Amino acid sequence: MLASFDLAGHVIGLIIDRDLTDEMVNRIITEIEEKLKIYDRINVYIELEKGRHITLKGLLKGIKYKYSNSEYFDKIAIVTDSKSFQIAVDLSDTFLDVETRTYELKDRLEALQWISL
Repeated sequence: MLASFDLAGHVIGLIIDRDLTDEMVNRIITEIEEKLKIYDRINVYIELEKGRHITLKGLLKGIKYKYSNSEYFDKIAIVTDSKSFQIAVDLSDTFLDVETRTYELKDRLEALQWISL
């Protein structure tokens, strides 16, 4: 399931309680696109619940979307205990002009505070 919430007008929060597959990435993109109908630039908070992982196909689709639409993002916070997902995000964002940070689940409040500014 994908749960979404607004933290501030320009910030969308997404909590994912299953593995991050290609299909789930499509749902995330749909949520982001809806927010972009209202705001020119947004911040995105994505939390992947404990024990959940991202598939390679889902990761590649997410990376492609971020690169193709980077001008619409100010900040992206990824909150997960999946070390492989954190590493993949950090590596994929090396050449991206979007401020992206990864956090462990225990640090979600810090992530929420950062993304809301």
